Amino acid sequence: MNAFIVTLRPILMLCKIVGIINTSYYFESNGLLVKNTNSKCRLLFEFSKTVIMLIFTYYNLKKLSFLDSLILYKFWTAIITSRISETWIIKLINGIIEFDQNLTSLPTYLQTYRRQYDKKCLNIIFICAFLYYTVITLLLMYLYPIKRMDINVIFIYFVRISFIVDFTVIVSSYFYLHNLQYRFEILNDIWKFLPAGLLAVPGECSHYDIAMMVDHIRLLHAQLSDILRVFSLGYGQMLLGYFVFSYINMLVFFFFTFYFKYPTSSENNDMNMILKKTAPFVYNLQNIICTMSIITAAARVHDKKRQIISYLRLTRISNLSIPLKIQIKMFMNQVSIFESTEITAYGIFSINLNLVISILILLISGITTLIQMNEHPFIWQTINSILNFYKKLNVSN
Repeated sequence: MNAFIVTLRPILMLCKIVGIINTSYYFESNGLLVKNTNSKCRLLFEFSKTVIMLIFTYYNLKKLSFLDSLILYKFWTAIITSRISETWIIKLINGIIEFDQNLTSLPTYLQTYRRQYDKKCLNIIFICAFLYYTVITLLLMYLYPIKRMDINVIFIYFVRISFIVDFTVIVSSYFYLHNLQYRFEILNDIWKFLPAGLLAVPGECSHYDIAMMVDHIRLLHAQLSDILRVFSLGYGQMLLGYFVFSYINMLVFFFFTFYFKYPTSSENNDMNMILKKTAPFVYNLQNIICTMSIITAAARVHDKKRQIISYLRLTRISNLSIPLKIQIKMFMNQVSIFESTEITAYGIFSINLNLVISILILLISGITTLIQMNEHPFIWQTINSILNFYKKLNVSN
């Protein structure tokens, strides 16, 4: 069992709990993830879980405000898109496992240069997420003390579906992107330890041996590049839904922060009022951090994938044997073909650093439009619905 499967297990368990992956999938003896179609208990569990979520959604959808309804829409968007792309998600996981198995085909002395996978990053993410969840829960209870415990209060204070779904989608996406980046780095490191100039070393390796090693690296690089395409098909729809709903949340929260007037009361102290005004910015900061983590992770994967191009261009093929010249030319053609393969949100837009500028432009134009429509009846109706919703909960001051 390699490090990938060990660190994958908590991610896989979290995806099964939320509903992104069917609980019937398990690891076979060969290390691949397969679906157990003979387990009636797990099928019954999946059906029961779906029915409970539908009942819960129907019960709360009519009672929630406009902003809180977006949480349910976001939740079901992630669940539906993940089930549509479930086959590709499993292919992504199995593709990484098969790549690790194929990596053993390299010569033994090259495998000794493989860097160790850092598993501390995932533990730090889980710890920070738990601390953030706890702090936000305590902050909500301090700003809006609970006066009556019911299902709506539990839904808003303790079982925040939006955070759980966002955390699952972002952490699992970041986990796979980080693993792809790590494997591209392995290939780049292995290339560095090939003989200088890819020239034969008498008594150690011949031109034929070097040509075989370059061929192994080329095939592994092609396999990783194809896994990037599978990632876009598996997580593209979920990330598209996440980016769209995150944009709507940031747009609405920024607008309401500027135009929402808190009622003054003698019971409210200055610190309470300051926290109420800064709470929306904390929520927006969560969306910004999650969005930037995926964008930067995708950008690092592309940088590591293209790094092999510099090594190929620095090679003087005029001094190489014919088999090596053929391998280098095939590698260059392969890289140029896979260059157009980028991580996308289901083909709608590419996930790279240019996306940051696009989001900023859309936010500025969206906020400007809402400011111009601040007297529109729909805006005031939405604000009144939010106020009435929290008054019914007896949590607003």
